[in-house]
Amino acid sequence: MIDFTRDGHLHTPFCPHGSTDPLQAYVEQALARGIKTLTFTEHAPFPARFLDPTPDKDSAMSVESLPLYIEAIQTLKRSYPELDIRLGLEIDYLPGCEFETLAFLEPYADVLDETILSQHFLLVDGELLPVDFSAESFDTLVHRVGSFEEVMRRYYMALETGLAFPWERLKVDRIGHIDLPIKYQTNYVWDRSNVQTEQSRLLQTMAARGFGLDLNTAGLRKPECGQPYAIDVASEAAGLGIPFVLGSDAHIAKDVGAGFENIQKKATFL
Repeated sequence: MIDFTRDGHLHTPFCPHGSTDPLQAYVEQALARGIKTLTFTEHAPFPARFLDPTPDKDSAMSVESLPLYIEAIQTLKRSYPELDIRLGLEIDYLPGCEFETLAFLEPYADVLDETILSQHFLLVDGELLPVDFSAESFDTLVHRVGSFEEVMRRYYMALETGLAFPWERLKVDRIGHIDLPIKYQTNYVWDRSNVQTEQSRLLQTMAARGFGLDLNTAGLRKPECGQPYAIDVASEAAGLGIPFVLGSDAHIAKDVGAGFENIQKKATFL
């Protein structure tokens, strides 16, 4: 069963591409919406040798911000004992930097409650390209690989490859927005059945590893998407016994718990 009183994917003022809304505003919005469990999953800093390929270089918080973020969430926990507030990270799968990511973040693992493994970049001919920075940069990606469906195939195949690494050492327990490229899906003609092989293989790998799925409502707030991320793979995932954690992926306080009622209406896989 899905816990509709839990928001497991939240960002904070420490996100360079987020807002300046204070953490207390996120909590107050959660209280207003009946959310009882909050997991803050700020974008983890990148390893030193990784260069952010986005034009704005704002994909993750800085190394210097990480201890401040940890302290801020720990303080928030003490301030709202009536809520289950969890300290987490959204960790990027960076092809070629897997061991650096593990080594860099592992010293912080003891203070983390749970984390998400996500993919925001795709390796094409030796170059990492952003997946969700903008419609224009995504279209460049589509043209580089040949089609929207090929982006989806490569995205799934990359995540499957990435699951060979021991992410449990960083408290990873679920995969974030498993089909992130659909953020721009209405700009293209495509058929999910044409990526079924790669989708199924990834879900089977997740099930074998015991990873859950981030059922992410941010897609509802993206005009070129119009649906929650992972909703189209949910039935297959449920059949494999993969657990779901609802996440708003809120980058501003008012989006905490946003779209959860949409899942309640459509979640025939429950």
